[in-house]
Amino acid sequence: MAVFRKVVERHSFSDAAEELAMSAGSVSKYVAGLETHVGTPLLARTTRRISLTEAGRTYYASCIRILDDIEEAEKTAGQLHPTPRGLLKVRAPVSLGSAHLGRSIADFLARFPEVKLELTLNDYFVDPAEAGFDVSILIAGNDREPMRGARPIGRMARAMVASPAYLEQHGEPATPQDLKRHNCMVYNRGQLPDEWHVTAPGGDRTVRVAGNCRCNNSLVLRESLLEGAGIGLLPTFLVAGDIAAGSLRTVLPEWTPESRTLYAVFPQPRQPSAKVREFVDFLAHSFAVDSQWRLAFE
Repeated sequence: MAVFRKVVERHSFSDAAEELAMSAGSVSKYVAGLETHVGTPLLARTTRRISLTEAGRTYYASCIRILDDIEEAEKTAGQLHPTPRGLLKVRAPVSLGSAHLGRSIADFLARFPEVKLELTLNDYFVDPAEAGFDVSILIAGNDREPMRGARPIGRMARAMVASPAYLEQHGEPATPQDLKRHNCMVYNRGQLPDEWHVTAPGGDRTVRVAGNCRCNNSLVLRESLLEGAGIGLLPTFLVAGDIAAGSLRTVLPEWTPESRTLYAVFPQPRQPSAKVREFVDFLAHSFAVDSQWRLAFE
């Protein structure tokens, strides 16, 4: 497994052999033996490049986890409280990573200097076991059934906002139903993105909104809202600074939009290692105490 991993990472049998202090023939023999053992090709070889087969991608992700666990077990054997160390691979949504994770990561790495973190930001959730992540951060609706290996670590408030220029030109909605006559910018990920759920002391409302722009990135929607394009429903951690500066105003402030739940999703059936547990605990605490981003710990 270690030889196979090194070949994949170096994209070359000869480079892997040099780093492992082995002959290229020995490396090739190890990989061929591994493919015979698992009963399927793991690498697609051409004269120019080496790439993973579909089975190879899944097996490579498993190899990383197994080898990392072995390394951590060997380093922490005999210790009462294992010290987090080694490579930590994390996936998170783009908006959350851009707005909040940089500061949290800096604090975490300062506290645990033996950890090296590799952060991937994208808005397409994949099973961390298949993608080779130690933990994946997921934002999901409250009505969504928590998946296996998911731990709720926070609640993410949202706000309906628009620029002062837009509201001056088009008027300010007085009730949730008034949103139907406004240009609503829709974040089109998740179930029923056109339905906005809001709550007030008098009860709940669901409004089906529409507009001339739908986007799967809330950072882009924020920029459009700042330019006066319409009304948007975005995480408050993303627009809190704009609201404080007066660049955006809260629409229907007496109505509270439905929040979202923040999950840490672990590969299954693997148990989280010390570095993963410490990171998720640190992140949950960070969300709980950092009121600037309006994240309430759960």
